[in-house]
Order: sequence, then C-alpha cells, then structure tokens
Amino acid sequence: MGSIRTRRALSAAAALAVTGTALLAGAGTAFAADALHINISEWNLTLPKAVNGTAVTRTLHVEVAHDLQGHVPSATLTVDVSGLAGVADVVWPAGCTHTGTVGTCTISHVDDISSGRPPTELGFGLKADAKAADGAQGTLDFKATAPGLASYEVPETVSVGSGADLTIQQLSAIHHAKVGSTLSAPIQWANTGNETAPSTVLTLDAMAGLEFKQHYSNCTYSKPTGDLGNVEAVCTINTPLAPGQALRLVDPVQVGVTSEAWYTLLTASVLPPGAQAASRVSHSSGSTRGTGPELTAEAVPASSVHSRTADINPQDSYTELDVYADNHAHYSAVGGSARGTKGQTVDVTVGMRNNGPALIYDRSGGDGMDALKVTFPAGTTVTKVPDGCELAQKGAAAGHGPYECNSTYAQAPGYQVLYTFKVRLDAALSNAVGSAKLTNEASDYTGVPVSFPWDDSTSGYTAPIVFNGTTGTGGSPSTPASATASPSSTAATTAAATGGSASPSAGPTGGSLAATGGGSSTGPLLGAGAAALALGAGALVLTRRRKAADHT
Repeated sequence: MGSIRTRRALSAAAALAVTGTALLAGAGTAFAADALHINISEWNLTLPKAVNGTAVTRTLHVEVAHDLQGHVPSATLTVDVSGLAGVADVVWPAGCTHTGTVGTCTISHVDDISSGRPPTELGFGLKADAKAADGAQGTLDFKATAPGLASYEVPETVSVGSGADLTIQQLSAIHHAKVGSTLSAPIQWANTGNETAPSTVLTLDAMAGLEFKQHYSNCTYSKPTGDLGNVEAVCTINTPLAPGQALRLVDPVQVGVTSEAWYTLLTASVLPPGAQAASRVSHSSGSTRGTGPELTAEAVPASSVHSRTADINPQDSYTELDVYADNHAHYSAVGGSARGTKGQTVDVTVGMRNNGPALIYDRSGGDGMDALKVTFPAGTTVTKVPDGCELAQKGAAAGHGPYECNSTYAQAPGYQVLYTFKVRLDAALSNAVGSAKLTNEASDYTGVPVSFPWDDSTSGYTAPIVFNGTTGTGGSPSTPASATASPSSTAATTAAATGGSASPSAGPTGGSLAATGGGSSTGPLLGAGAAALALGAGALVLTRRRKAADHT
C-alpha cells in the first residue's frame, strides 16, 4: 500500500506534476480520468521587429503529453492562428495541414508526462509581420484531443518588440566526474535581436560540489548561500554585440569537483545590461570582486550558437552544466531508547542523517530522498506525533502506527533531522523493541527494501527503539529518550527535537536552485529544472522529462 506522506515539493508546479501520476493496472492503458496536456517551451514569446521589411523567424516548440502512465496511440492538435493577423506570420511544421488560419496536426504517439521518453515535438515558425509595430500582440489557440481522454486548451501570447536578444549555447552534461578534477564550461552566446547589446552581463551560479578555480577581476563572487551552498559570480563582458553576431569566452570557465559532488550543476545566463539583468542578480552583501585576470570574449560565427529561444525572451538566455560525479554519501537511521513505568508518557527521539561525504540534492523536490518509517512495539501508544510525521499508510491505527517522517530535498554532509514522539507505556516493558527504518517513495510503492543510488551500503538503514522499565542502568523516567545512531553513523551529533517538531540540522549548507541527481551507475531522479523560472507547470514538467538522462 502506498505511502500517504506529504510530498516534499520544491514548488507548487513540481507538486502538480507528480501528483497527476499513478500506477496502472495494465500497461499501455489510460484510466478514464486521464487527461491531455500541452507543453509550450516558449511562453509569451517576443518576436524581433522587422528591420527594412525583413524579420527573424523564431520557433515555438509544442508537445502533447498525458497524465497517467502508458501511451496513447494518437492525438490531434488543432491550432487557430487567426489572432495573429497583422502581428506575425506562421510557418507550419511538417505533418500539419491547414486551411486558412486553422491547422490540424496528427500526433502518432503520446507518452505520459513522467515517462522520461522524449515526446513528439512540433515546431511552429513565427516571424513578425513586416508592418507590425513595437508592442503589437496576438494569440495562437491550441487544443489537444484524443479518444477517451479529457481535452486540453491553452492560448499562447506572441508579442513584437525591439532590443538585443541574447541566446546562449546549451552545455552538455558531464558524467563520471572525478572528485578533485577540473571541468571546463565553454560558454558562447549570440545576439538574435534587432539592436546592439553594449555589453553582456554573465551570471554564473555554482552549487556545492563545484568551486570556481579562477576569480576574475571583472566578476563579483558571493559567499555560499542557501541549502545548496550556491556561489554566484556576476561578470560584465565589455564587448559590444551587434545583431547577428556571437561571442565566446576566450578561456572557458573552470570549476573544480569537490568532495561534496554527486549530482551538482553550474548555471550560466547572459543578458544585456539594464533592469532585466539587475533583476536576475542577487546582489549578496558578502560579494567580493575577483583579483585574477579579466574574463574576456572573442567573436565566433553566430551559426555556432544554438538555443531554443533568446532575451527579448530572457527566460531562455540560460544554460546549465549538469555534473554527475563518481562519489557517494551514506545515509543512516537514528534510533532511540526510553525507560518508564507502566502508565507513564516518555519522549522518544528518532531520526536520519547524511554521513557524507557528498551533498545530495533531489531536484524533483524530495520524492527520491530518505523518509523514516517508525514502528513502536506492543505495549506502547503514541500520544503525540511530531510535525513532519504522519501515519505511514491507509489503515494504520492512530497511536500504534507505523508512522512515516519526511526529510528535505537537499542534504549536506552532516545533515541530521530528529523527531520526538510522545509515547505512553501501557505495560511494564523489558527490552521491547521497535524500529526506525529508512524508506522512500519507490520502496513504499513496490515493497522492495529501500536503496539510494548515491549510497553503496545499506548498513545502518534500520536502528532499534528500545523500551525498558526503570530498573537497571540507563535513563530515568523523567529523561527524554536518547537519540543514538546506528554503529555505521559518523555524522556530527545534533540536539534532539523538542515540542513535538522536527529539528533539521546540517553541516555546511548553502542557495537554492531548482534539479535531481545521478549516481555512478544509476540515472538521475526526475527533476524540476532551475531553468523553468516562471514558465508554469507545463514547462516545468517538460524540464523534468529532459533531465531524465542516464548516469552511466
């Protein structure tokens, strides 16, 4: 029976993405409640205004998926472009037919949003009407239908504007990175707008597990911040960039792989100077200017830069270098013990920890992370459940459990979270043993013993909870249960939670991005991308699908 614990969603959109999935009774079959979705990569696309009657074509990437597992044999996408009159012209993709302003596209295979397989993608070419003025707006109306599924409709707003439009080259993931090695990020970008960018503001963000090897004099660097230990570098490249031209860094950005790496990433974004760039910079009070050489760029052919969109559409002036290191982290459960007489209520503290050395980051929001299943022996009744814990499954009895407790989506080495239950002793107990046992979402659904792709040992995944009377050695009835780790635990000890609430604590922690990890031989967890920004649930789901790359 599946866990009913609260999902630790990184955002509302990520939660929406995962709660729509379910296990099917039969492969390839959709439930009656199944529904289609339309995912558009470029929300609120802005087209560069035509110059001397010539306009640049942008591509609107559209995908159709559905909620539940399995695949749908076919679907139809209907597109009404009548709302673009006088604003933009359309280049219809192959496989679509159109009569006047209405097009019909047949999609032969529709996968579920969590399958990890690349869906069928349609590219609609759009370019500003030769007479469209700055600020002109229009709409496309999309509708997806399929037999037996709820249809889905969504409008897409398209605008016309003038300005620099910086497009960054997408970086490829690196697998099997070695701790202690140095990696290169060859960053290059182009101006696909219709005005010159006088300079470029390049923002780099390195998550814990990566460290900048050079601190350039035209960059400022923040201190590590947030749960992920992010260090942000903001650099100004003082080279004008005209429409149709491209630049690349003379020296690629170098990052070292530290002992905290398992899945980690470096992000990069490029914007022209001004309010847009300023709004994307954190301006950390602790930022310091680098003392090394200047970071410079050189001209390259614009055709060498490929990206999905650009920064009249700033959400896509972004890329990331995903790094999967050959490293590990060991998790363990924290057990406890208590003494008391019959009828007495005692505190029992249990928990879980990351013993390192790697920082573990579940980009999906925490569903692949550890949870703790807590079972109490006969002769005891739980009278108060701490925050962050609940009955582990439907049908479990209040007061007797088992209970399941959550951790968090980012755990630095030394992270520990403890939960204190209040437990009434209904009998005189002698070595009555319960357990604190690590689990996670997959283990709850399948019943297979829990494992984590970053951990090469399951030692210490279960720790005892021991109840005794007041005779003999050990704590007194008035003393809260002691939290004792399993023998395999080596993390620093933290204080027990009080007042029935969880007390997460960690070693070095640090900023927040939005991605899931990979292991030395296991694919990454599904992730809601940091690049999703404010694109909405549909685009966020799409980012998660594209992150489902193999870790081998």
